[in-house]
Amino acid sequence: MKTWIPILILLLAVTGLCIWDSVHTIKVFNRMESESEYIYDALLNRPITDEEIQSRIINLNDYWTEKMDTLSVSISRKDMQPVSDYLQYLYASIINESQDDAVTYSRLLHYNLEGLREVIGIDMLNLL
Repeated sequence: MKTWIPILILLLAVTGLCIWDSVHTIKVFNRMESESEYIYDALLNRPITDEEIQSRIINLNDYWTEKMDTLSVSISRKDMQPVSDYLQYLYASIINESQDDAVTYSRLLHYNLEGLREVIGIDMLNLL
């Protein structure tokens, strides 16, 4: 009976960690996808010199940089690297004031976020 208590505590701790990680990952990806979609739509209608767009890109980059360490518990850094790369390209397009590059990289960013979410999500296809 004494061995069941530590096993039960360990099981509850691991289950709690898995649930927290899933909720946190979903929350981060929801925000990243909605922001990247907004940035893409905004770049189609407004110039890259718009301060609101620039601040959203910078804030999204900072948010991803902050959350990436926590996400690396359950997602490989290698899988997250394209998102980081496209965010940096998007940031560089602010500096270069390149509208075409900004539109391209914002679309690629959104596409990679959707793909990463599908890969890490719980789905019948992933269970095969």
